[in-house]
Amino acid sequence: MARLDEDDGIVASAARAVVLAVTLLVTVGALAVLDAERDAKGANITSFGDALWWAVTTITTVGYGDTYPVTFEGRIIATTTMLLGIALIGVVTAGIATTAVSHLQRNRGTD
Repeated sequence: MARLDEDDGIVASAARAVVLAVTLLVTVGALAVLDAERDAKGANITSFGDALWWAVTTITTVGYGDTYPVTFEGRIIATTTMLLGIALIGVVTAGIATTAVSHLQRNRGTD
């Protein structure tokens, strides 16, 4: 039973790290794109709310298209945010798969 408690602590620590990473990515991405876009001609990301919505839809790869960067700097920020969002989703998926495999292997050993 001690092993399961240890695994739960590791999973909880990883979950906290992921939540922190997502929060930082969304906040920094939103602030950066807002700074790049707010005064640009034809910009549709002109408030922090718009920027926050854009950042969330971008890192989750949903990208509705209702808000998007129009400047070169904004598009570089968008590309970086997309790649980091995809990487973060990959890390979460790998963590879930690793945990599942670990539990399966441990359960097979006790049968």
